[in-house]
Amino acid sequence: MTPPRRLGVPRDFSGLPLIAHLAERDLFVQHSDVPARLALQLRERKLDAAFLTPLDYARESSAYDIVPAVGVASDQGTGSISLIFREEHLHTVSTVAVDPSSTAEIVLAKIVLAEEYNLEPTFAPASGPVEQLLQTADAVVLTGDASLREVDRYPNRIDLVEAWVDMTSLPYVHGVWCARHGLLSSEQVEFLQRSAGKGLSTLDTLAAEVSAGRFPSLSQTLLADYLHAFSYTLTDRDLDGFQEFLRFAYYHGVLPDVGDLHFCTSASAESSDEEPA
Repeated sequence: MTPPRRLGVPRDFSGLPLIAHLAERDLFVQHSDVPARLALQLRERKLDAAFLTPLDYARESSAYDIVPAVGVASDQGTGSISLIFREEHLHTVSTVAVDPSSTAEIVLAKIVLAEEYNLEPTFAPASGPVEQLLQTADAVVLTGDASLREVDRYPNRIDLVEAWVDMTSLPYVHGVWCARHGLLSSEQVEFLQRSAGKGLSTLDTLAAEVSAGRFPSLSQTLLADYLHAFSYTLTDRDLDGFQEFLRFAYYHGVLPDVGDLHFCTSASAESSDEEPA
């Protein structure tokens, strides 16, 4: 019998289609957190698998396998990663307030500002309302649910995913399922894939279920459109975008090298039901 694995799942609404049906079988024990802490817990072996950004995967790529054909990607602006700036101050931005747990999104902002605007601002950890942050910083990076809640409030805003797609002509990959090498059984890999497929077929239902409680100021239609703007499959083109982001991160000094992508396979999955020493 396949033992349940400790799975780190994303908190943001955009990841809900991946996890909404995971409880239908007892193959995983779910632990919810922000991606940066999920990455730390996976690295410390407190988790067996987790939803990681491409950046966090790359930092430990030799130890991890990616679950193929499933993830969260964008080929258009979604409102999920925003740079909000003071009026008429984009080209003189020198400080950007950020949530330090949004590591990949900070790197995305760094890449876009450097490549498209020739800017190299200081990124400063901060928290609080956007209006308060803009009193001491020239711009703010908002991610996930926080960005979605503010998507229509600030006209001085760059959708960083849209900027990435315009710059590279490739999708932006928000995250993928990663596991310690050889740890997931083929049954668990296939269940993660099937669960994502089931979530993809129920996007409107998921939007209706969360609209009133989680996003009281946003319409069910807007939330459904938001989910439909993402891709929950991982195509070859998405993988090209994944690797292009790693190349840019390397070029800008964020990564020491650009690691290879390793995927879960039947051979590795069936090699052992126990965690390697």
